[in-house]
Amino acid sequence: MLQYPEPVDVAVIGFGPVGATLAALLGRRGLRVAVFDKSDQIYPLPRAFALDHEALRVFQEIGIAGTLAPHMTPYRPTIYQGSDREPIQHFDMGPSPYPLAWAPSYTFNQPALEASLREAVGKLPSVSIHLGHEVLQLSQSPDHALLAVRRPDGTEAQVRARYVVGCDGGTSPTRKQMGLKLKSLDFDEPWIVVDMHVDEDKLDRLPATNVQYCHPSRPCTYVVGPGTHRRWEFLLLPDEAEQRALPPESIWQLLAPWLTPADARIWRAATYRFHAVVLEQWRKGRVLLAGDSAHQMPPFLAQGMCQGLRDAVNLAWKLQWALEERAPESLLDSYGNERGPQVEEVTATVKRLGQIICERDPVRAAERDRRLRDEQGGQVRMQLRQSLLPGVHHGLIDRDEPPAGTPFPQAIGSIEAGAAPQMMDDLLPHGFLLVLRHAPDAALLRVLREPAAALDAQLLCMDAAAESSSVAALAEADGILAAWFERHQCEAALVRPDHLVYGVARSPEDIDALVQRACKALGTTLDRSATALQEPA
Repeated sequence: MLQYPEPVDVAVIGFGPVGATLAALLGRRGLRVAVFDKSDQIYPLPRAFALDHEALRVFQEIGIAGTLAPHMTPYRPTIYQGSDREPIQHFDMGPSPYPLAWAPSYTFNQPALEASLREAVGKLPSVSIHLGHEVLQLSQSPDHALLAVRRPDGTEAQVRARYVVGCDGGTSPTRKQMGLKLKSLDFDEPWIVVDMHVDEDKLDRLPATNVQYCHPSRPCTYVVGPGTHRRWEFLLLPDEAEQRALPPESIWQLLAPWLTPADARIWRAATYRFHAVVLEQWRKGRVLLAGDSAHQMPPFLAQGMCQGLRDAVNLAWKLQWALEERAPESLLDSYGNERGPQVEEVTATVKRLGQIICERDPVRAAERDRRLRDEQGGQVRMQLRQSLLPGVHHGLIDRDEPPAGTPFPQAIGSIEAGAAPQMMDDLLPHGFLLVLRHAPDAALLRVLREPAAALDAQLLCMDAAAESSSVAALAEADGILAAWFERHQCEAALVRPDHLVYGVARSPEDIDALVQRACKALGTTLDRSATALQEPA
């Protein structure tokens, strides 16, 4: 079954959310993918608990965002409660319209998400799924990698792949076999995570918002999930920290301020040491890592799985370009150059929040409360959760200056006159996008023809009156893009296939130079025979 006569394009090791997302993105690009997972079942209990709008945008591309609706709910506001039981911080996602069309954050049911992902991957003809298959050994030569795989019946087979991506979790055998090291970011705390199904008639007794209980006696987190799902996380005290599991009576004692055993049932309870680690080296030859294999962080910003999904969407288009020889394989080095510093910056923010939450000294906790309130002018003010997340500062961006390296907005609008408004990504091909604030004249179109063809870029104009078969004119319904261009005072934005802004042009005269710089950075060659720009979808 696994004796492929020719190498697959990509072998993905691990079929959790990150591996399945990567397989889906690659398969939708027509690449030949083989996915291996030593388990033959989806893990049935919740682990990751939150998704952000960038993740939903990825699932929109895969085609499963609609199927997830019954299994997720918008993230509630989060109140940080100080040692005096009064608020010290308040995070929320602000009013709509939202910049990426999706609400900035959601809580969700992970087993349902994984089922949707696997169903979507299973429909892709170029992707083969091998459950119950364990990758025993991995080696590589200059032109391919070789995987030794044990089948469910105990027999072994070999698979050749042009590239391998290890998405095989925090203990990653792929990472260990490749000798890739994790760098500690100096956070290590013992916690217990308790997922509950609460009786419906008891839900109104619980807080309506998410709460970080920053109490020195026992720091604790409470999060509202979809339906009857509620999660508590408790910092373990020194005498509890070395226990592999707490007995049910101890768990109910922790939950006593909120629930009794007659009010709910324990869905899952697991002890963890919350770590902060990141890869020192993200690529070794033809092997790359993604997800928990590459980084782990505490959950205080609910970004663990979201960062793995950013890995997948960052890597997918770069693998495609390298495999199709549209760019040199050195393009793959930009993956770690971008994701490593970005993950470290996210982790630094998570650690800062964790230090606020985990303070055990009553005197320092009282000082913390005073300082945070003073920093807000004596009145706790709402801060946008999404403002805490950094963009890309290194790698394939025009310059380290916003909006370069940040997600480009997704407007709601239409391209065809009279059509019902839709999310913008659904109206356009997946690839580079050159968005023009105003309708281009014929001279600019002639200048852009060759560099845009080299990037296979779709041209999109904000002026619905634009008249050109090579430019899609978007009539937006929510003003998101118009406000974005006004805020950044630019005339054009070049957007990467992963929806990150490569760079902007401040004037019409700078647009061609921007696109030329992107071609040079990618290592592409201009197609002097190009005669047309890409047509809209």
